[in-house]
Amino acid sequence: MPEPVADSSSQTVKNGSMKKLIFKRLPILSWLPHYTKEDIIADFVAGITVGMTMIPQSVAYAGLAGLQPQYGLYTAFIGSFTYVFFGSVKEVSIGPTSLMALLTFSYVVGRPVEYVILLTFLAGCIELAMGLFKLGFLVDFMSPCLTSGFTSATSIIIIISQLKGFLGISIKNNSTFPALQEVLSKVQEIKVGDTLLGVTCVVFLMGFKQLGKIKSSNLTTKKLLWLLSISKNALTVFVSSVVACLWFNYEGSVPFKLTGIVPRGLPDIGLPATHAEFNNSTSGFTDMVSSLGSGIIVVPLVAVLANVAIAKAYSSEAVVDASQEMISLGLANILGSFVKAMPSCGAFTRSSVASSSGVRSPLQGLYSGAVIILALSILAPYFFYIPKATLAAILIVAASSLIDYEIFPTLWRCSKVDFIITTMTFAIGILVSVEMSIVIGAIFNVLVLLKAWSRPGILIEKRTSEKGLEYLYIKPELGLFYPAADYLTEKVKKHHNKNPTFPIALDCYGFIKIDYSAAKSLETLAKTYNKKEVGIVFVNVNSKVLCTLMAQGEDNIVSLCQSSYEVNANTFSVRDMENPDEKPLIDSINGRKFSEDIRDIRKGSLCDLE
Repeated sequence: MPEPVADSSSQTVKNGSMKKLIFKRLPILSWLPHYTKEDIIADFVAGITVGMTMIPQSVAYAGLAGLQPQYGLYTAFIGSFTYVFFGSVKEVSIGPTSLMALLTFSYVVGRPVEYVILLTFLAGCIELAMGLFKLGFLVDFMSPCLTSGFTSATSIIIIISQLKGFLGISIKNNSTFPALQEVLSKVQEIKVGDTLLGVTCVVFLMGFKQLGKIKSSNLTTKKLLWLLSISKNALTVFVSSVVACLWFNYEGSVPFKLTGIVPRGLPDIGLPATHAEFNNSTSGFTDMVSSLGSGIIVVPLVAVLANVAIAKAYSSEAVVDASQEMISLGLANILGSFVKAMPSCGAFTRSSVASSSGVRSPLQGLYSGAVIILALSILAPYFFYIPKATLAAILIVAASSLIDYEIFPTLWRCSKVDFIITTMTFAIGILVSVEMSIVIGAIFNVLVLLKAWSRPGILIEKRTSEKGLEYLYIKPELGLFYPAADYLTEKVKKHHNKNPTFPIALDCYGFIKIDYSAAKSLETLAKTYNKKEVGIVFVNVNSKVLCTLMAQGEDNIVSLCQSSYEVNANTFSVRDMENPDEKPLIDSINGRKFSEDIRDIRKGSLCDLE
């Protein structure tokens, strides 16, 4: 008996779908075959520039997270390499950021580094799952107003947290105001050397930041000013480190605190630890996860928000695949946990540098990652001489530029609700914690949406047809779902009671679809007013809404009108579809039934669209 022959066409389709999926999840396969020599040069320049920017940032952000400098550098190179293969936006640079560092510190403060690495792994798993299950829509519930308030609060917290390094004093408190009070109580302990160096670095950074804004007709001068502007962090670290190194070798000490010893070379590769020594006892995996608490959700959610926002900002007219960005970020953190990295995401600063450098593809991450590895292999011993005041100055200047001063007066003028949400998020972030500001801000954002859906604006006005018949015209602004169904019904009853003889026209233009509760409410209105010989007609009913109404089984009491262009013109000149020569529909509303062409919908022509 011959074996059945496989359907070649279905196999071809299956293979085509698999190939499409592979190319979608590995974007490098799409652009690498078209890579040119010009692209290599452009990406090399951009990658080296981004790498030089990442070195001082990585060291500073590791300190912000309460870690040794090498952990920031580990995070930088693994994020850069991973995004080369899985990234879809050429400007995005995955690595340590001030936001991730601050969130990490808030969840692992006082705990061993194993907790940080486990948080990186778990955050990566959550981000990867969000991408695979296409849960990016959850980020949409965090409005720009919430993000602005949260970012501004984070910036204030970063500035205050860096005062200890900037002033050369020790601070035990981590909360914003207690830390500020402790700084004020230790004014007499402020070290002149650290403070003087910190102030000098801030002036240097602010001055070099303005160089890129200087206009010049000479192209060479313009490029030089731009290069100095974007290299300000690296130049500041280099100059201050050279001064510290010479001073230390000549005097045997320096008048300011130094970073200390940084291990040379790459980290050992291995799975994240499932236990750690803490408080003279061994904490198991369950205890470690429990101690991380809400950080397992908040850290990846904020990372996804930042990464997708950066991708959209630099994608021009291209459509950003949010799922792919979440997948690439998740893989960067999962692989990062194997090399002892801290949680990471994209950074606006590095993306701006890449964009300004003329980046052509994500391959720039290969070069920026190579710069980091070179620094770990050769420059690590010299990181000992980096002054802590210099790193503090870099973070303070970077954080100050993220404070959104202008949004508050703008929101006060255009939207008081958004102003309240932004102010509340900002205040909670400073007074309580940054994670609580995100959670509470997101809840209030959702409540605002629920308020709009449950209590939509409803236009209700008296109108007169060409025949002189007065009627009530009712038009909800938004769609109708169960939270607003009773509200609409009560509104109709209230205004009908004021005008008991007026027929009613309910414009369903804003109803994209309705649920069972909304359909029952509309059916109840139809039964109530058609039996009272008052009359109610539904206009602008689309196919999905109509199918839901018909599913109630009471189509004989529902009166429909498929067009509202005449209603919008304050007249009911639309004729009965069964008898187009008869009087206007509103005058014969009580006897109105579904016409044959509407009844044909039940046979499948429009209900199939559901």
